[in-house]
Amino acid sequence: MLSRPFRLSLLLICWALLGSFRMPADEKQAETLLYDVRAAFVSARADVSPNLLSATDRLVDEAIRATFRQEALPRTILTIRITDTGYLPLIIGARFRARVTVEAVSVVTGEKVAAGSFAVSTFALDSFQADRRLAERIAERVAQDFRLQDTVPSTLATALFP
Repeated sequence: MLSRPFRLSLLLICWALLGSFRMPADEKQAETLLYDVRAAFVSARADVSPNLLSATDRLVDEAIRATFRQEALPRTILTIRITDTGYLPLIIGARFRARVTVEAVSVVTGEKVAAGSFAVSTFALDSFQADRRLAERIAERVAQDFRLQDTVPSTLATALFP
């Protein structure tokens, strides 16, 4: 019979050997939902702030222009529609929110190739700050979803917690 310390050391050696084993990662897997975004159009109803529209359009356009693709991908144009905005007043400031629908339309065929919607929210003291922050959040989300270069200026929070 094997002694207890010997079995324990054998178990620890096996655990260390198996714990160091790693499966090799696949080479580069092709992403099927990656597109070469050529332009974006931001639209909304008349009750949505023009500052929010223009800031969103500017930030998404900067991200598109900063993106360079190494391989040929299906070319698309994004239509970004801000469908619903609102705010919840608080003791100091308010919680502002926006609902956004994004569609990717093929440049070649004109067909819709992808669609999705999401909601963003932010806290701000006034509506001007809220429009700027909501536009940054919308642009960040579109850049993340379509793998665009993120050109939104960094803040202390994003520098500390990427």
